[in-house]
Amino acid sequence: MTGPHGTKAAGEAAGAEGAAAGPPTRMAGHLRLPGAVALAITIVVGSGALVSPGIAYHQTGQAALYAWLVAAAVTVPLLIVFARLGADLPGAGGVAGFVQAGFGRSWAAGVEVMLLGTFGLGIPAIALTGGFYFQQIPGLHGVPAWAAAIGLLALAGVSVAIGGSVSSRIQIVLALLMTAGLLAAAVLGLSGGDPVQHLPPARPEELALGVAALGAVFFAFTGWEMLSFTTEEYANPRRDFPRVVVISFLVVTTLYVLLAWAVQTRLAEDDPKAASAPIHAVVSAAAPGLAWVVSVLGVVIIAANLVGAVWAASRLVMSSAREGLLPRPLARLSRSAGTPPRNAVAVCVAVFSLMALATASDLLSLSDLLTVAGQNFFLLYLFSAVVYARLKAGAPRVFGITIAVLLGLLALTFGPLQLGYALVLLMLGWALSRRGGNRREAAPGS
Repeated sequence: MTGPHGTKAAGEAAGAEGAAAGPPTRMAGHLRLPGAVALAITIVVGSGALVSPGIAYHQTGQAALYAWLVAAAVTVPLLIVFARLGADLPGAGGVAGFVQAGFGRSWAAGVEVMLLGTFGLGIPAIALTGGFYFQQIPGLHGVPAWAAAIGLLALAGVSVAIGGSVSSRIQIVLALLMTAGLLAAAVLGLSGGDPVQHLPPARPEELALGVAALGAVFFAFTGWEMLSFTTEEYANPRRDFPRVVVISFLVVTTLYVLLAWAVQTRLAEDDPKAASAPIHAVVSAAAPGLAWVVSVLGVVIIAANLVGAVWAASRLVMSSAREGLLPRPLARLSRSAGTPPRNAVAVCVAVFSLMALATASDLLSLSDLLTVAGQNFFLLYLFSAVVYARLKAGAPRVFGITIAVLLGLLALTFGPLQLGYALVLLMLGWALSRRGGNRREAAPGS
């Protein structure tokens, strides 16, 4: 990893050398604004959009809409920190690259191991959610959820392995389908038939009740941290990465607020489907004949989410292999710098598929996977804020320290199992690096 100015120069030098002497060591900057925004939307909008609006409504009633507005407001300072670091320190290492710039290689190795353990839980959980939606499509009820999940992971792997420019076009199509489908569901819920509920009262106690449901909706605002693993592929990361964060945040927040509004407009608070399948219930209430479309939309959303997740995870594996933490063949690229690390993609899909299969034998549960992975992803924002405070000076440093302290206090509310899992992985990576197991690549820019 290098500094913000050295990264681009090193990448160009490595690419030129690779063209003459063999396969390149860094990926080409092919990702431009439309494809990057589509990738961001598909990474962030996932199962949270399909479930969280109903969970918050079930917990707090009409005040749930305030929870979404507060969560969006809380996310803004986190994204400011994240966007600036991504623009200044682009690279396939993502958050681990941020940590390396601020605290050195040993701590970065710890973060890489923690991230590998987190991806290994979170991405199979996403695939299993898609498998459950797949079962709801008419005629497909008998397909095991784990089998559908493995099929979705395989499709995601093929999409990512095809190549960056093709993958970004696929993501643009998926993002458009997903956004249009969710927007249509929200509009249908807001406009069809007689509403059950209305907007929440504008009273302080209602706002306080909405804040109490913040934990139920904040998971839906995670995902931008995974974008950091794709910045090496940006044509102009310093200019485009902050733009991608802002544009995708506005699109995602608009969708979430409209969906939450539709849920509490169309459904009663005691509706049992509000907590388990709110979007399906909204469409069923407004247009019963179109309920099956929600199942198809759910599969499309999860498929798009998985493409982005496998894309990000394979880049982390590639970066860790470059640094010697993982076997070097996983960092191998073809002679075209625009071709993805297919060895890393294949290994990621295989490991994630095994984890999804493990749920069929009751070794792991979906709730366990989601809980541990979700809280570990939250820790990535904490690490980014600490790095931001270390690398900046003056008012930005004070801002970073404030955000880090607030996130640290929130992290203390996590269960000991979740924090222990993250700590063990962090220290394992640190120890491996300190003991010399992490041999850094000698190529420029490593």
